[in-house]
Amino acid sequence: MTRLANLIQLLVILIPIGLQSQKWEVHLGLSNQDEYAANIIEDYDGGLYIIGNYYPTTNNTIYGWHIKTDVNGNLLYDKTFTHNEFKINEIAGASDQHGNKYFCGTKFNNTTMPYVIKLDSCGGLVWCKLLYEGNFEEGAALDILINDIDELVVLTWFDTDEKIDIIYLIGMSMEGDVLWKKPYASRNDYPWIRLPIGYDMEMVNNEYYISGDCYYPYPSDTNHFFLRPLFIGVDSLFNEKWVMPFMALDSVFGLASCTVPLNDTVLMGIGSRWAYGSIPEDRGLLMFYNTDGEELGYKCIINQHIGPDIISSWFRDIARINDSLFMVAASFGPDVIDNPNGELVIDTSCNVYFSQSMTNTLFQARVIKTSDDNYVFTTSIRETKSYWDVYLYKVNEKLESVPFDTTSHTYDSLCPHPITSGVIDLTSCLVYTDIGE
Repeated sequence: MTRLANLIQLLVILIPIGLQSQKWEVHLGLSNQDEYAANIIEDYDGGLYIIGNYYPTTNNTIYGWHIKTDVNGNLLYDKTFTHNEFKINEIAGASDQHGNKYFCGTKFNNTTMPYVIKLDSCGGLVWCKLLYEGNFEEGAALDILINDIDELVVLTWFDTDEKIDIIYLIGMSMEGDVLWKKPYASRNDYPWIRLPIGYDMEMVNNEYYISGDCYYPYPSDTNHFFLRPLFIGVDSLFNEKWVMPFMALDSVFGLASCTVPLNDTVLMGIGSRWAYGSIPEDRGLLMFYNTDGEELGYKCIINQHIGPDIISSWFRDIARINDSLFMVAASFGPDVIDNPNGELVIDTSCNVYFSQSMTNTLFQARVIKTSDDNYVFTTSIRETKSYWDVYLYKVNEKLESVPFDTTSHTYDSLCPHPITSGVIDLTSCLVYTDIGE
């Protein structure tokens, strides 16, 4: 039985339950096997495209796994990405106006190395590249976007013995040619920075803002390094404008997950503030800065405002509701580390208007605002004590499950033929591409 047939068999059981209760939620996965969601895109036709991975129980490997659903989360098809030698770990994706899709992640065998893949509007493989340079020992591609001049911009992390230049942006053409690469937050320019990494980048007015973390000391004590949120500003020509270990003079320890613009000049990063001491408490964190690299302050969520037993919270992804409210994908609960994911409606002062925890969820949580002004979340949900499925659900701005869309939709109209599920073998395609000067 094919993977799609297995999935449909599972969905037949799950979707009628949702229809009876009018709760928009879907579990995607096979029994006794791990599946994880990494990212989600609303496709040009209103369908949902989930980027993830699955771990078969029959061998010790990782496969990339892409899932296309209709507007109600019903499975249309899926694609599995394999390689004879490498484990494939999908992380992020983007799509263009022609229905092409671009994905990035990292391959595993003895070492890790970033890759980028292009699929056409029919889900067919166009090209795939391993981004490699002789000085790099390992690396990963953590985010990807398409800019206003139709370049792919890939946020990468590389490691070397010297650990001088670690964060890079790499520019690629839509045909897969490497056009340029530039390092940021280099220790040549910032001698006290250690192990910087960027998780997310946002394009605002044709400039770029990277969110992540680094280790950085107090200026008065350069022998001890603390985990700090990190923001990097990059201009339209990909020159580094500034590097900001956030609140280096304060006790803001933790990380930045991503950034959202509040207006043309003010940005808000989200993440988690990590406490040090005998009673650890992590708090969801809002960090404010402007396009000139000036710190404007920060606010922390009061965990008890979420619930009486909450001792830890972490803001992971964000979507704008209106000028003053935001939908946040977060993890929060009574534990320090392994808390379930859920959602919060907050303002810029960390006031909580609505909150909801999703039982038995864990790992990555993502949210997108869809074209019908609702919000789709994806995360992983426990299937059994040992296995996880992809969990997809949709709510409105009050965290109420939305009705199913009963209107007629045409999917994948940019493809001249129906798209079917299948396996894409990257063995002969995923070859090393030198990104050296």
